[in-house]
Amino acid sequence: VVDKNRSHSAPICMAAFEDLGVMPEIIRAIEEMGWSLPTPVQAEAIPLILGGGDVAAASETGSGKTGAFSLPIVQIVHETLREASTAGQR
Repeated sequence: VVDKNRSHSAPICMAAFEDLGVMPEIIRAIEEMGWSLPTPVQAEAIPLILGGGDVAAASETGSGKTGAFSLPIVQIVHETLREASTAGQR
């Protein structure tokens, strides 16, 4: 995620996973894994992906890129399956 208007040395305000739009079920799971706050790459990428945006990120190993992409994917799949299940029960 690149913001050409931001200086590379400017700190990124950390938001809670809840503030990024992550659903409560997933938040419980990541809290059980010991994650308390999203990393900068997660804070930028997760809301964009959940909003349907395309995201490319380059960041150091251990910066949270896998979580940045996998958490929204898990949420989108979960919501899709839940909707399909609900539609099938009608």
